[in-house]
This record gives sequence, structure tokens and C-alpha cells, in this order.
Amino acid sequence: MIVRRLLGGALLSGLAVPLLAAAPHPSAPRAHDVLPFLPGARVFARAEPAARDQASPAPAATDEPQPPPPLATGPTPEITARARAVFEANRAGKIDRTQYTADMNGRITDAELARASVELRSLGEVKSFTQVRKITQGPITLYVFRIELAKAPVIEQVVGWNEAGQVRFLQFGAVPQ
Repeated sequence: MIVRRLLGGALLSGLAVPLLAAAPHPSAPRAHDVLPFLPGARVFARAEPAARDQASPAPAATDEPQPPPPLATGPTPEITARARAVFEANRAGKIDRTQYTADMNGRITDAELARASVELRSLGEVKSFTQVRKITQGPITLYVFRIELAKAPVIEQVVGWNEAGQVRFLQFGAVPQ
């Protein structure tokens, strides 16, 4: 009787192994998760999931707004200082064009810089400047900072640098409420 159960269990587990081996690996990228990067196009990508998000159970749903999850690795003070300097320069309307790539210099006209400066200054003083995401796609890394100012709306700055340290991507936008 015991032998029959053991053999039956071995037979059933032997049938299950090929089925499990045929299943896709959970960390393998799926076609809809991989986004092509087109130069000059706007970048919409999923942020890298934090390691703790995969290891811990999901929190219980509540009606209270939840703060953004912490980063898998904290932002470096250098990156935060560089991003803040880019923000302040654009807010002042006085950027050092040698710190921007030729492509970005072509996109940021004096009129656009003046308009952005007026809009950013109209929001008041900075209350907080926090990195919320780091997006990496191939050799390109973009950093997303949430900026709370004295007046609404909360804005996000997306910034990326090339190997020479020049700003290769810069975008400001209001955070949807």
C-alpha cells in the first residue's frame, strides 16, 4: 500500500516537472515590458522594481494616500546636487550651455528658457527636492525628482547626463493628482 502511494506520487511529480520547466521564468522580460528607445522621443519606461517589493507581501489597501516607495538604492548626494543645480539654473533662466549637449542646446531656445524660468519662479520657494525614480534603459540613465514648491502643483524633473557629464535629457512636468 505504501509502495503504491510512493510510486503514484513519483509518477505524478514526474509529469509535473516538464510542465514547470516549460513555464516562462518570472524574471524573463516579456515583450510588453521592453520598450524601444527612439532618439528624440519622449521616454516612458517602467522604473526598476525595488528588491524589497519582490520579497515582501503587498500592503493592505487603505483610503489614505501612500508615500512613494523608497528607492532600492538611495540617491547619491552628487546626483541630487547636480539635479538641483540644473533645476535652479533653469529657474533663474541662466543656464551654462557648455553643460548641455548640442542636441539639448538646440531644443532649449532662449524664449523657451525664459518661459520655463517665469513658470518655475511663479511657484515659489522649494520645500523639498526628492529623487523618486531611477530609470535605466541600455546605456541611458534618467533620474526623476519630485519637487514640492510653495505653490501647487508638485512638479517632477527628469534629467540625464552623458558620459562627459553634460545634460542629455531634461523635462519638467506637473505630477498628476
